This record gives sequence, structure tokens and C-alpha cells, in this order.
Amino acid sequence: MAKLSGTKRAQGQSVKRAKLAASDTAKGGASQFSVEYLLFFRAVADNLSFTKAARELNIDQSWLSHKIRQFEEMLGITLFIRNTRHVELTPAGRVLLEPVQRLSTLVEETRAVTEALCESMKGVLRVGCLPFSFPDPLRTALMDDFIDQHENIRLQVTSGPTPMLLDQLRLGKIDLAFVSAPFDETDLDLLLLRENEFCFLIPKDHILASKQVIEEHDVDGMKLIIPSPNYHPAAFELYYKPLSKAGAILESIPEFQSAATYAQDRLQPVVCTRYAAERYNNENFVRRPARFLPPCRKYLARLSERQTPSQILMWELAEKSLQEVHKVAA
Repeated sequence: MAKLSGTKRAQGQSVKRAKLAASDTAKGGASQFSVEYLLFFRAVADNLSFTKAARELNIDQSWLSHKIRQFEEMLGITLFIRNTRHVELTPAGRVLLEPVQRLSTLVEETRAVTEALCESMKGVLRVGCLPFSFPDPLRTALMDDFIDQHENIRLQVTSGPTPMLLDQLRLGKIDLAFVSAPFDETDLDLLLLRENEFCFLIPKDHILASKQVIEEHDVDGMKLIIPSPNYHPAAFELYYKPLSKAGAILESIPEFQSAATYAQDRLQPVVCTRYAAERYNNENFVRRPARFLPPCRKYLARLSERQTPSQILMWELAEKSLQEVHKVAA
């Protein structure tokens, strides 16, 4: 059998040691170094650049290089090949990367939960809300009742579209989110707050103002004002794309809260929820149902596996409020 060359033998031993180190790391047995080294290693491995990794970690590049060398000395393994042009993982580094990625993900999740718990114990509830939803009576009542019942807990409100709020919820940056369907419901607990039909706000002198119900064929060639598609792309596909397919000419505006004024100036119809149309209450428009569009659903969302004391209080208050609403409706 041919003998291994010195280089190949050294690589083989390095990989073997890396596998043992990866196994010890995954089991929590590598007590000779802290998790900090693993996070530094992952940052460099993900970026293949000490400069980018240092910027990502917000630390000095020379300090990061020193910590990586220190880590390699502790393990007795070379993890990176460095030269003036690029950085690459050694075979041993590639073996170590996979368990380190798992561990660092767990560290980030633990850190997010810990921060959420700390905020909660300090008396802070972080809530995400849709822009322009402050007139929503159910949302307003929930937050007002929570403030009245829990004066020691401060509400911290973040505003943004549904995709952004759900990203922040999953990252642990907020505790609860008032969101609008459709969205990925994976790993979420949801309370359906309201189901709202779509309608048209039509200027009184518009040709379709005399119709009591707007049918799908009526919108062919009609100029309609809608929210920006970038605000919530999935909602655009569900609620507004059918209008385009039916022949409507869609004009999106970024500040949709002023849609009624904008529509009056241009004498164009607006597509919005019935609840929003009632808020506008403009005497120069008539409201007509759009029954061929699916209803808009609003939810209160939280992560199934991440709960805090103040979050639970708000959730229970929402459940109680919905029960009372259903009793009245019945």
C-alpha cells in the first residue's frame, strides 16, 4: 500500500481532529474555549473575509484575526488558508462549520428570547402595528384596555407592513404583531380579529356610481387607485391582481391614507376595505361592494414557542375581547 505524503498525512490528521472538535462542540464538551470563538469562526467562514466579518461583528479586524489564531492554537487545527487575495476554509474548517452553524443559530435564538424576557420583566411589551391602523376600534380598544389594566407595563409600538412585522417577530425584536393576511403562518399562533370585505369608493358623478354592486366585468378599462404593491406583495397578488386581470388600470400611491382626497382630485375610484371606506366618509363618494374579491383578514400574531409574561397578558385580553364581540354578534 502506498504511503501517504507528509502533506496528505497532516491534512488527514487535521480533519480527524476537526471532526473530534466538532463532535465535542455539538455535545458541549469543548470546555477549553467559549462560544465567542465559535461565533467569530462562523462570521469569517460565512464571509470568507476578515474585513467583512469584523464589520459584521462590529469589532476591530486585528482583534478578530488574533481571536481566530488563538482558537486555532487551542484546537491544534488550521481552519483558514489566508493570503493577500482571499481567505478560504481548510478541509478541517469545512468539517467544523456545520455544527458551529447549528450552535450559533441556537445562540442567536437564545439571545433573542433572553432579550425579550428582559424587556418583559422590565415592564415593556413590544407591539408591531400596521401603518394607519390607529383608528381601528378593536386594535385601539385592546391597547387602551391593556394600558388601563397594566399601568406598570409600557407599550413600545413599531409600525410597518406585514412582511416587516413578521420578520421582526421571528427575530425576537417584537412580542406581538397586528398583521394582515396573506402570510406564511408557520410557527405562529394567530387570533382572527376581523374579516373585512372589499369595496369601491366611487365619485358620485362617475359612470358606475349608479350601480349598487360592482361586478368583475365592470372594472374592465376602469382606472383604480390602490396601495403600493411593494407594501405587501402577497396581498397585492390576492386582492388586487384579479382587478388587473379583469382589465382594470391600476394606479398605486404610497400614502394610501390620503387616497380619498387623491381620488377626488382625479375623479377616480378607490379600492379599499369596507372599514376603511367608512372611515373616509366623504360625501362626494358612494360606497359599492366588490363581492368578487376575497375578504381581508386581520390577525394578532405571536411566535408559538416564544412567550413572555406581558405578551401573555395582552393575548389573554385579546381572547376575552373577541369572546365578548362574538357574544354581541350572536
